[in-house]
Order: sequence, then structure tokens, then C-alpha cells
Amino acid sequence: MSDTGFAEGGLIESIVFMEQSLAQRVQAFGTDDHETVRQWKKLNTEYNIMAMKLLQTDDFDTALDLLGRAKQLITSGVKFGEVDDRRKLLAITYNNLSCVYKRRGLLKTALGYAEKALKLETSSTKADNPACTHLNLCAILSRLDRHRHALEHCQCALQLLKAGNFCGADTPGLMNDFHDGVEPESSILSVCYHNMAVEHEHLGEDDKALQAYYRSVEVAGMELGPDHPITQAFAERADEAQANLEKKKREKERSGKHHGAKK
Repeated sequence: MSDTGFAEGGLIESIVFMEQSLAQRVQAFGTDDHETVRQWKKLNTEYNIMAMKLLQTDDFDTALDLLGRAKQLITSGVKFGEVDDRRKLLAITYNNLSCVYKRRGLLKTALGYAEKALKLETSSTKADNPACTHLNLCAILSRLDRHRHALEHCQCALQLLKAGNFCGADTPGLMNDFHDGVEPESSILSVCYHNMAVEHEHLGEDDKALQAYYRSVEVAGMELGPDHPITQAFAERADEAQANLEKKKREKERSGKHHGAKK
């Protein structure tokens, strides 16, 4: 890894310091020490956060290098923390690897990492992110034109969100990478409804799409406020869907009258 890749904001200095500190801590106190485990978690999280910051500037190589370090820190022969801690952090890393490859257009690779992340989360008692992983899978599958499967993952996410399973704060980057460039901020539930609407549209289920669009507007309005750009963007999409549905109904009525006149 070149130093220039981390020049901005002193990122390399921070990473090097944390890596050295953890190595010294392991040598002095071992891997089971409470403070050692805390530093291990922090370093892994920082790898992920920094990787996602670099992804926003399309620095793919450095982002992948950092995520590779995060993966190595979890899967190497030196074991830190409990098994569920390792599964949780590895799932976060796989999700963010998925985001990198999705941004690069390598959708099948992105899909593979997202599926690995979901498998880890379903086997961990500490995972707090399966709803976001389902939404990530929805976005990838939609771009692969697998809209029925995309919708199924969105519906799974909705069930989890309604049950109070929100994306955790330890999910760097993933929340900035869903459908159509939407940045969901705190309104992940509204994004879920929006993505459901998109998939229903792809499947020709216009009535269901319209219901989901208006639900996304309602939730965004409650969580972000009616004047928030996300709420307004969702409202525009809902109005467009309403207009398109009415247009289709009028065309269907005209077509029916035309065929009836011929009989």
C-alpha cells in the first residue's frame, strides 16, 4: 500500500499507530485480554470506515486493501474475541466488500460477498445488520434483473425493520449504497418501502408499487420531515407512479372500447 493512498487527513498515520498499538498489546497481554480485544474491534472498524470513505472518491484499490486487512485480522490464525464477535465483524467487512464491487460494476462478485455476509449474520447472535444486508442484496439482484428475488430480500428487510432490527452503527458505508443513489440517512425504513416499490414496478405490479411509494413518503415524512430532500424525492416518485398508473388505466379503457366497437 502506498503512503499517498492515505495522505489525505493523515489516514495512514492513524492506521499505522493502531496496528502497532495492537501488536504491542498482543505481545504484552495476549489475545484474550479485554483491552486487546477492544483495540482489535476498533482497528477492524476503522479499516472499514476508512475503506468506505475512500470508496466515495473511487479509490477502489486502497479501499480493497483496507478491507483485505480487516478480513485478515479476523480470519488469520490469531483469534481475538468470541466467535460471534468475529462473525459480526466479518459480515460487516463482507458487506462493504460487496459495496466496493457493486460500485465497480462487478455484480456477481458483489452478490457473493453479500450472500456470505447474510450467512454469517444468520449464524451470529450479535449481528445487528441483516436488514441492511437484505437491502444490499435487493439492490444487487435488481441490477442483475432478478427482480422477484430482489423483492423477496426487500420483504425480508421490511419484516426485520418492523420487528425493530435496525442497521447498527457499526455498519460503515453500507447505508450510503442502495437503490438509485438514495442516501437513506436515518430513514432506512422509508428506503425499504421505496426499494419495494421499484421492484414491484419492474414486475409490472403497479398497484402494489404505488402503495409502497406512498408508504415510503409517509415514513420519510415522519422520520426526516416533509421538507427533507429525501421525502420530497420519494414524493415525486410516488406522483410519477400515480400518473403512470392512471395513464395505463386510460389506455386500457380506450383499448377495451376499441375492441368492443369492432365486435
